[in-house]
Amino acid sequence: MNNQALSLLILLFPTAGALLLAGRGWRLPRVFTVIIGPGVVWASFAATLALFFGKASGDFTYWTWIKSGSFEVPFNLLIDNLSIFMCLVITGVGGLIVTYAVGYMEHEDDPSYVVLAGNFIFLIVGVAMVGLSSYLLIGFSYQRNSAVVAARKAFVMNVIGDVGMILGTFVVFVTFHATTYAGVFDQLKSGTFCGRPTNQCTYIFVNDSSMLELAAFLFLVGAVAKSAQLPLHTWLPDAMEGPTPVSALIHAATMVTAGVYLVGRMHPIYDVAVYAHAAVAIVGAVTALFAATIAIVQVDIKRVLAYSTMSQIGYMFLAVGIGAYAAGFFHLLSHAFFKALLFMAAGNVIHAMHDEQDMRKYGGLWGQIRPTSISFLVGSLALVGVIPFVGFFSKEQILGAAFSKPDDAAVQLLWFIGFITALITGFYTGRMWWLSFWGKPSPQRPVEHPHAPRLVMMGPVASLAVLATVGGFIQTRALGFGPAVVSDFLSSAVGPVRWEGGGGEVAVTFLTMILATALFVGAMRIRPWSPYVPWAHRLLERKYYFDEIYDAAFVRPMDWVAAFAQRDIETPVIDAAVIDTGLVARAGASGLSLTQSGYFRNYVLVFVAGAVVAAVILIVRAGS
Repeated sequence: MNNQALSLLILLFPTAGALLLAGRGWRLPRVFTVIIGPGVVWASFAATLALFFGKASGDFTYWTWIKSGSFEVPFNLLIDNLSIFMCLVITGVGGLIVTYAVGYMEHEDDPSYVVLAGNFIFLIVGVAMVGLSSYLLIGFSYQRNSAVVAARKAFVMNVIGDVGMILGTFVVFVTFHATTYAGVFDQLKSGTFCGRPTNQCTYIFVNDSSMLELAAFLFLVGAVAKSAQLPLHTWLPDAMEGPTPVSALIHAATMVTAGVYLVGRMHPIYDVAVYAHAAVAIVGAVTALFAATIAIVQVDIKRVLAYSTMSQIGYMFLAVGIGAYAAGFFHLLSHAFFKALLFMAAGNVIHAMHDEQDMRKYGGLWGQIRPTSISFLVGSLALVGVIPFVGFFSKEQILGAAFSKPDDAAVQLLWFIGFITALITGFYTGRMWWLSFWGKPSPQRPVEHPHAPRLVMMGPVASLAVLATVGGFIQTRALGFGPAVVSDFLSSAVGPVRWEGGGGEVAVTFLTMILATALFVGAMRIRPWSPYVPWAHRLLERKYYFDEIYDAAFVRPMDWVAAFAQRDIETPVIDAAVIDTGLVARAGASGLSLTQSGYFRNYVLVFVAGAVVAAVILIVRAGS
């Protein structure tokens, strides 16, 4: 099978499975559901592996979707090392999550498009579908009002990002008169654009283009919304209303990493738009610290992981914002391993605790569900960045890339923020693990003897634990030795970068790991600090009052406007006009109905009277 067909199959397998299960799923025996659901994802993974081993590349056009004069939008898929890398992460980790969901969701009743898009139009369609998928998955338990509200919130935030994407694409088209990646990026490389209807090439000073800056900032709005970065982040913690497999899918493998991929895919634009590029790094670093501090006070185990996701994606934004694209994508891969592991291990605990998510009501699980406890510990150590787990190597490359630019004071400040965030990560992760698994069982624990997870749930967790343990050894070059598989593979798509760290960078990396590990261990013994600074605890508990600010600035004014419009415009004017028109028509009809007596003599009388009146009028007009 050729590469063009394999590329299309990556999309068609999940699409066919979704249509089949949505259309006929309720009529099929459950065994078909549990085979088709994970099976189509694994089929896409197999197709991606075939492209990977076949070293596929190309811009495959299947047909022309829109053509109007010189404006043309083809249905094309771009296959390069970056899109193959993302597809491997999405379908591989996604396949493990969907397989896990077979066991986790047993008691319940019965997005590669973004990655493979070869033009800006299909990219918009893809990110819009990501938002729709988030809405449907978060609102899975639609019987609960909180789930419905959370889904609606996610949808609104994602639509803001969609608007940014649409406007950014418009700016790109106006500037380059092209909608395909190749058509835009080739002109950027040459410093000219030739897409005008007259086919006249014009030189463009790409190093000082306000239009490129505008487009890059608009695309950043889309990336920020999709990846839940400041200030469009408030939907992600509420997304925990969805089932745990949904949380793992949203946080680990697919949806919230779309923003990172977007910046990486648009790197020819961001490499030129220096101000927007710097904004990516700033947003990432600030979000990383912001989310990590909030995670300190959370008591819901899934919410701790949610804010951890925001923080870790902040690291990815920091990396791609300073041009360390391969480092950012390596951390994306690393994060997919350990965050999916953490969510699914947490799902095992929640499942055993009869859906209780408050960590304060756990305790003592280490001796009762040991395999899950060990798996969660592996994921926690990878999140903290302890050697030899995968998180150590991916974080080292991001912070090392920032630390290796001593002449850039702004980047050094961003490195310091990342360093502090790493230490805070060690503390809140340690607090989460000790509260949940160590010590004595809480008196409030809903289950005295929790049951072990089924094999279909434990299998994917164990697989991810292995990947989180050994996955980092594919990329150790930043320490001065070993392979650089990820950076070498992505070099053709995002450009080559220097990976060998100097002695100072490596030393700082190990110092960061040692301090973060100490905070992880010390979290068990650190005394509660909230009584000493209750205002700080309240500030973090209220998530810096972002929800309250948005409620006061947007929700309440819009509610007031809606109420005013309904009370003073819609009801008395619009509705009244329609209703009164009907009343007038009804009154007129009632008056005319009096003439409908049913007696023939009355109708003859009316006819004769009308004839007489008409005759009189004619006689008068004739006499005048």
